[in-house]
Amino acid sequence: MAEDTKTKTKKEPKRANKLTNARIKKEIEFLQSMFAGIDDEDKKSLVNLLVEEAAFLKVACFQAKEELKKENEENKDMFTAMKEAETVNASQKFVKAHPSATIYEKYSRQYTAIIHSLIEYLPPKEKKNISRLAALRNG
Repeated sequence: MAEDTKTKTKKEPKRANKLTNARIKKEIEFLQSMFAGIDDEDKKSLVNLLVEEAAFLKVACFQAKEELKKENEENKDMFTAMKEAETVNASQKFVKAHPSATIYEKYSRQYTAIIHSLIEYLPPKEKKNISRLAALRNG
């Protein structure tokens, strides 16, 4: 006899994709505005590569963080949100990390390293010219 193929399965809700080209482009524009004062073309090309990578990583971290928050709301327990399931391998039992937690941890480390590299390339800020009267008044 054929089994009933119309079993009720719980469909996972469709997740919102925060990792879009528009978000990445917006982040690239934001970061590039900070490095607009770089005159050396070699440095500028290196900075642009780092900016593109940093923008992608930031948006990917945001996506993973949102998924963890959503999972936390559904489970009402942060520990449950961070784990995927208990995995049994022969006589061993262990808990796997949620894929979003793994991605967030990995990408946030890379993002931090890239931002530290970019800070070294920040152009010096221009000081505003203060009138002599204002300088005397301020001391």
